[in-house]
Amino acid sequence: MVKRLGERLIEAGLVNAGAVEQALEHQKITGHKVGDCLVELGLLQEAALLRFLAAEFQTRFVSADKLAKARIATEVLDRLPVRLAEAQNVLPLAVDPERKLLSVVAAEPQNKSLMDEIALVTGMSEVYAYVGLRSAISAAIRKHYYGDPTAFAALLEGANAQGQAPAAPSRTGAPEHGRTYAGSGTGTGAGNRGGLSLNFRVETDARMRLQRGSSTGTPAVRPSTQRREPGGPRGLVSDSDYVETLGIMVGLLEQDRQRHRGHSAQLARQAGIVGQRMGMPHKELAALAIAAYLHDLGKPAERHFSLASNAVNPEWKAQAKQACRIPTRMFETVHLPAQTNTILAQMYEAWDGSGTPQGAKGEDITLGARILAAVDSFLELTKNPGNALGRVLPKEQALEHLRKYAGVLYDPVVADIVIQLQSGELLRHRLESEGRQVLVVEPDETARGELLEAVLKQGLVAHALSTVEGAQDGLARQDCDVLVVSLRLGLQDVMDLLAQARSAPETAGLPIAVVGEPDNATRERLLMAGATDVLSPADKPAIAKTVQALYDDRVQHNGPGRVVRGSFDELPPRELLRTLGGGHKSGRLNLRQHTLEGYLHLERGRVVFASFGGHSGEPALQALLKLKQADFQYDPDALLLDVPQMDQDLAALAGGLNAG
Repeated sequence: MVKRLGERLIEAGLVNAGAVEQALEHQKITGHKVGDCLVELGLLQEAALLRFLAAEFQTRFVSADKLAKARIATEVLDRLPVRLAEAQNVLPLAVDPERKLLSVVAAEPQNKSLMDEIALVTGMSEVYAYVGLRSAISAAIRKHYYGDPTAFAALLEGANAQGQAPAAPSRTGAPEHGRTYAGSGTGTGAGNRGGLSLNFRVETDARMRLQRGSSTGTPAVRPSTQRREPGGPRGLVSDSDYVETLGIMVGLLEQDRQRHRGHSAQLARQAGIVGQRMGMPHKELAALAIAAYLHDLGKPAERHFSLASNAVNPEWKAQAKQACRIPTRMFETVHLPAQTNTILAQMYEAWDGSGTPQGAKGEDITLGARILAAVDSFLELTKNPGNALGRVLPKEQALEHLRKYAGVLYDPVVADIVIQLQSGELLRHRLESEGRQVLVVEPDETARGELLEAVLKQGLVAHALSTVEGAQDGLARQDCDVLVVSLRLGLQDVMDLLAQARSAPETAGLPIAVVGEPDNATRERLLMAGATDVLSPADKPAIAKTVQALYDDRVQHNGPGRVVRGSFDELPPRELLRTLGGGHKSGRLNLRQHTLEGYLHLERGRVVFASFGGHSGEPALQALLKLKQADFQYDPDALLLDVPQMDQDLAALAGGLNAG
């Protein structure tokens, strides 16, 4: 006789008999399956149950949090009728039209007759099924088929408030939303082995479905999917959309310029990292990116001006003075951000006043222009043989140029951060942290610098801002994993910030440390409003240690990572592979060289799938390892939608590159 799920869970040591009895009583009321009831009652973590089921069914699992964040294309949803999806509790995830493979998440992935029926209905040759909880799949159907943005709200709140039984309750009593459970399942095929990490994100365009009509046949209003900046008017193109569009257009223009192919995109990305490290708010970062994409437009094609080249060639400097305003004049009817125009006008100004066109110096030069000048000069010296020196410098010589002229041509603080960036230190650190970061908000410059330095000494990736607006942007973009805010912002502003965070499911569980010395009554108000802790500003190392503990707790509960972008110029391929392999990272490493693209899928520091140039497996892996120049993108939450084909240690592959 086949044992029931409750008995098997008891034998596995995941629950005791009393927990199963409670679940059975709950089942009489709800009608839900025993496994779901155990999770709903907080007697078993979702990840533990799904990991157990995935091992039994020889597949992988998808958590509720991952389903809530999934982006599923309309054409994928159209493959499977919604009535069948609802009746059988199954959701389509992705389609491989060449192999005629449909990936789905199902409550019963072992049900072969159901998979055959789905294959017949969808016209697919094969259906690959992940396992998920019925409640999560039902919520996903409401979200993706019917466009219900609140489908997961109650489910995630219940899972995080109740489902973390071993953990101590939050001192504020705030529900711990936003935590993910990325556990491990058992793979299939050549890559089959226990304990493989599963991180889930379907890399397809996000489109809301039209909500199905009511019983009267009247179609409901389709929810808007227009992305917009926080507080911005509906229907307008957001800053990020505008910047992305510029990137595509300028990239096409640069395709025919061999020495400058991809230059503006690289400049925009690297300048943005420096700007973020220096605490620039989101609006200013967007203006900086726009300036980076526009800075070369309309200027002589045979000559690329930069602060480094202008400093050694007076003729170039004179021409740069005439050319620096060309992009602004070309776009004068577009109403560029005022900050963008200022950056474009001042990007050839020097820290000591020896630049052009006005001879501005020091902090009279806008920060964005100082950043663009340093990054652009480094790229010019290392990438363009047509620079004023007439040759490309090795990276170390270009870094030495930045050190030598820091405080002369370049803002010394900017130069130092660019050196860290170009040496690979920042990028390696961001890969190790899987894009996670701490956001520090402190209006006092001295205190901000001290606090940031203390947090950085803990080995965390951290950025500092000076205004509450910056913190609001960070919350809206879900751009931090621990938020540290100073009471110098003002008590009411901090209270409003806490209210904003705790009112949104995505940030309700975000650790927020308030730094200040309030009286006891105010301290209690802050804690009741949702502050995780209130810390004294006197002891910066103690603050940093508390931040580290909050960060570690979030990582331990599988707080989601973020995409990290870079290039082999910043981090050579052997260092990139060594970093990901040594850190036992999972996810997808996309590589792009001009129009050629491919990827490695990683699970705990091992390559389980490779794709490049229409090939997969070992040939694709070897082709990717031969790339000498490429841009890369590491997505720690990507899902492998194919059966694993290999099992190779990434660190060993990196060692092979080193030996070669």
